[in-house]
Amino acid sequence: MIGQTRDKTNRAGPVAMFALIFCILWTVGSTALILANFDDLVGWERMVALLFPVAGLVATSSAWLVWRRSRSLRIEQRDGVTWYIWTELDGSAQRSPKDPRPDWESDGGGDGGGD
Repeated sequence: MIGQTRDKTNRAGPVAMFALIFCILWTVGSTALILANFDDLVGWERMVALLFPVAGLVATSSAWLVWRRSRSLRIEQRDGVTWYIWTELDGSAQRSPKDPRPDWESDGGGDGGGD
């Protein structure tokens, strides 16, 4: 018999959500500041200024993957064994009899010990 539930105790995690929101705000804010002052900047300042929104985009994509992984976690009961199933950062499906969230939170990444 298979029982399946979504984990509602730690939905997406506050750390994952905070990082995603911060990265989005960083990107939008730095872009707005640069656009407001772009004409006053000289060549090298423009290049340096453009690094801030680009870094924000890279951080946003990474935070999005972490948030998506934590949202994908579900718990299944099969023959008396609890399985944690989630989608890893690279898009592959992972499963483990051990809760992967402590590993995710301790090292900021990793596969959580899945099969």
